[in-house]
Amino acid sequence: EVDTFMFEGHDTTAGGLTYCFMLLANHKEAQDKILEELKEILGDKRPITMEDLPKMKYLERCIKESLRLFPPVHFISRSLNETVTLSNYKIPAGTFCHIQIYDLHRRADLFKNPTSFDPDRFLPENSVGRHPYAYIPFTAGPRNCIGQ
Repeated sequence: EVDTFMFEGHDTTAGGLTYCFMLLANHKEAQDKILEELKEILGDKRPITMEDLPKMKYLERCIKESLRLFPPVHFISRSLNETVTLSNYKIPAGTFCHIQIYDLHRRADLFKNPTSFDPDRFLPENSVGRHPYAYIPFTAGPRNCIGQ
């Protein structure tokens, strides 16, 4: 875990930031809202503090939306601990299952207009009823990303 935290993950961080910057470059209205939010929180020349970060709600939604559209890791693999039945198919324990995060995040039954950049889909009122594993850019469970 220390190796992962200290030396791994640079490429996923760089990729995540690159896609976020690309989406913001292509959506000036989002840039303007972030700038407005930052001016409201920071004023004219005050540097950002750790206490300011939780106040940056729109910026957080933009980051979440960019991670939804372009997750740092597109799929994960897990070994089943027990036999599972899915859609009348019995999958034996020990089978490796692959979860396609990229495709999951683009399912129309989970996200309206799934290929559109819409940070407001992460407003609390727009997230009500969404399955807790519908959005997993850092995977989920006991082996999720420690760098999130």
